[in-house]
Amino acid sequence: MTTKTAEEHFTEEMLRAAEEFGKILRPYFRRMPDEDMETLLLISMAVFLGADNVYQVMQVLGLPKTATYDRVKNVSVYCWRKFLQNHLYSIAVPLLRERLTMSDATKSRDGLIMAVDDSVIARIATELGYVWKWWSGQLKRVANGQNVIALILVIGDIILPLDVRIVSKQGRGLKTKPEIYEEMLKAAEAKFEAAGIDISRLGTTGDAAYFSQDIAAFCRGECSEEASSESDASATDTGLANEDAESSDPALLLTLTGIFRGKDNYVFEIDGEIRKAGQWRKNFKDRLTPGWGTDGQPVYRTEAVSETFGEVILVFYIPKGKRAVSYLIIAGRPLRSSEALHAFAFHHRIEEFRKLLKDTLELGAMHLRDRKGAHACVGVKVIAYLVVNMMKQNLRKLRRFRNVTINKLVRLCPKFVDVRKIFKEHFQSIIPNNHTLDKALA
Repeated sequence: MTTKTAEEHFTEEMLRAAEEFGKILRPYFRRMPDEDMETLLLISMAVFLGADNVYQVMQVLGLPKTATYDRVKNVSVYCWRKFLQNHLYSIAVPLLRERLTMSDATKSRDGLIMAVDDSVIARIATELGYVWKWWSGQLKRVANGQNVIALILVIGDIILPLDVRIVSKQGRGLKTKPEIYEEMLKAAEAKFEAAGIDISRLGTTGDAAYFSQDIAAFCRGECSEEASSESDASATDTGLANEDAESSDPALLLTLTGIFRGKDNYVFEIDGEIRKAGQWRKNFKDRLTPGWGTDGQPVYRTEAVSETFGEVILVFYIPKGKRAVSYLIIAGRPLRSSEALHAFAFHHRIEEFRKLLKDTLELGAMHLRDRKGAHACVGVKVIAYLVVNMMKQNLRKLRRFRNVTINKLVRLCPKFVDVRKIFKEHFQSIIPNNHTLDKALA
């Protein structure tokens, strides 16, 4: 019996991921010709070639310039939004269903957290920003560009994007981050309910910039009735409807646990005294003691009332490696100190997701014009992330790939495999056979 080499396993899994993801994309790009679909998938998987943008893919594989750009730009903004805001749930729901049936200990280790954060895609070259501060927006201390706000689902070491949106940073009549976050949570509630999943079994985390009066009200269940009325329409779009799911009673309030970082200028009433959070941090520093399940971390938990947020729980603690006291705001279903710190420990996974998109997959290396181009840049990299993540999860079932990471799959493994030859065999309808180095240098 011959044992397959690591190179053979990598090649098989890459081809399997390309085939499976091509089937996943087809329902959301029905009107797109097969060649356009293959081009989109090829550009996404070109990270294995070290090609980070469309031009580099054309150089390495010899794709026709005009036709390739046209195929990428033929995807409408509507299709990209439908994919980035609806389709991603269909990938996460099956795995989430499986994990929710496991023991409480397993679910605690997995985290099961919906985390939100944003990143900036700069519109102007970094080199110009070094020459003119006003040109790059550094004079206003705001980087010109678009914000990419993402809501992700953390299941253990698996990071799955649920909702990715591109929003402008400058202009009039723009929605605030809490407003966009609330829309994401309402959409998540409707889509999970359509799939027969109770969103109250999950938690959500975010920075102080995403916490507001409306978010606190949503966590307490005061907005669940409005969101439930939208679930039927959402189920039709996402294809996640479950006929066996029990119909929820609108009168029952849904309670979601929200854990957020706090600001010093927030005002809370504790034991009849009203002070800013910065003063409460100083007052409670002496009361911090290592609690049960906090791994020796000094904490202090108390109930508080805010005119803006209502009744909340405050958890004061000292982060590991630091001396200053920080605090978390818990809205909705109350948690113990150990539960809150354990859940918020998964929030950094969204930073990993952002770093993978910007550094490993080189999100900033793609520059396409207008709104279609901006959505294509983000959409292509999200597809690339999902393909590589699918490969990682399947390869980790093998002992030799047990510790493989996305960074290793993108940077290390392709050095031992002729990826260009594999792509020519799989995407033979769009890659010319006679492309040589002489033509690439011409």
